[in-house]
Amino acid sequence: MAIELGKSKSIVGRSPKDIAKYKFKGTGYIGKVLLSKGEKPVLGRKIFMDLSKPHLVLVCGKRGGGKSYTMAVMLEEFARLEPEIKNRISIITIDTVGIFWSLKFANKENEKELANWDLKPAETNVRVLVPKGKLDFYKEKGLPVSGAFTLKAAELDAVEWMALFKLTWKDPEGVLITRVVDEVKKKLGSYYGIDELIAAIKNDAESTKLVKQAMINRLKVAKTWGIIEKEGTRLSEIAKAGEITVIDVSAYRQAVGMEGTRDIIVALLGKKLFEERMLFRKEEEMKVLKGQKRESAMPIVWMLIDEAHMFMPKDSDNLALQVLLEWVRVGRQPGLSLLLATQRPNKLHPDAISQCDLFISHRMTSKPDIEAVAALRPSYLHQDFDHLYAEMPKSKGYALIIDDNTEKIWMVKIRPRFSWDAGVTASAFTK
Repeated sequence: MAIELGKSKSIVGRSPKDIAKYKFKGTGYIGKVLLSKGEKPVLGRKIFMDLSKPHLVLVCGKRGGGKSYTMAVMLEEFARLEPEIKNRISIITIDTVGIFWSLKFANKENEKELANWDLKPAETNVRVLVPKGKLDFYKEKGLPVSGAFTLKAAELDAVEWMALFKLTWKDPEGVLITRVVDEVKKKLGSYYGIDELIAAIKNDAESTKLVKQAMINRLKVAKTWGIIEKEGTRLSEIAKAGEITVIDVSAYRQAVGMEGTRDIIVALLGKKLFEERMLFRKEEEMKVLKGQKRESAMPIVWMLIDEAHMFMPKDSDNLALQVLLEWVRVGRQPGLSLLLATQRPNKLHPDAISQCDLFISHRMTSKPDIEAVAALRPSYLHQDFDHLYAEMPKSKGYALIIDDNTEKIWMVKIRPRFSWDAGVTASAFTK
């Protein structure tokens, strides 16, 4: 147990001007400042994080260091925002490991530690959506899912179909799917599925029988995934105001032939959210000009992505990368926030690192990873990252926070979770 000194509070991620105007409204309690380390670390003031305005947040640390834990703490705080703030925000979490469903359950085994922080176990209201093709599996296992989601076939263009099957413009199958998608769109508009694409391929007169059969086989496999259908999940069903939606893509983590499915999900979702928010942002500004409140039917959006280096790689390209780079570069104006969590910052696209305004790092020991985040060293940071990590206690939960908004650096202990942690290391022990 750490010793606590002082009762003051501070905010990260919020400018001094907004701190003076809004104080602690629209913030979440994420931890306490570390005043001194040792066998009994001394903790000081409480640290709150701004959740009301767009941010690019980078959360990193080595495997098991607490990245996903910190994400869960933030989700708990989003759920507890003041109603007038919460109802203007939609939170979407891309869950690559399948662990955030446990937010639905109170962490009663952690009651003693929570009491030390003057907190109590509590469940967090989240919606967990899984691919439609995996819904029965989740239900059979008794996992608490809220429903299924699908992608609309007509929203995938030829490039996305090729990426899904790892085809290029040079591949005969790539040429075929490009031609067929264009033909089906012209004939059927925006209402068709995989069966219609297969029928069009069978009737194609320009490809060989072998090429057609190869492409049909790919599409039949894609149909078994249960993710691409005629009627996809509406954006309004995912980006709901005042709600936390967890999109569980862990089923596609290592499945052979399905590696591109996660990228397509993030790319299409990210693209649609970007387009919608750009439109509704204009509506909001027109209301302000008319003396009305800045509001619209489309909430501002936070998207949290675990294992972000998979979607924003440094040395390769994928469909999700280009979409997320748009969020990074211009997302703040329309009201799009990104939280990127990774254990491999040296594998993450450099723009995602250099553009972040809030950096939260748990302990790291890999030199390439430390060097990667050192690239974001701001002018007000005069210490080496090696030195900062050396000062960090080795026990789990401590983190370094660098805040561009207030130009301050904090060493903190992330607060304990209210909810159950399904991300702990597996064990052979049954109790």
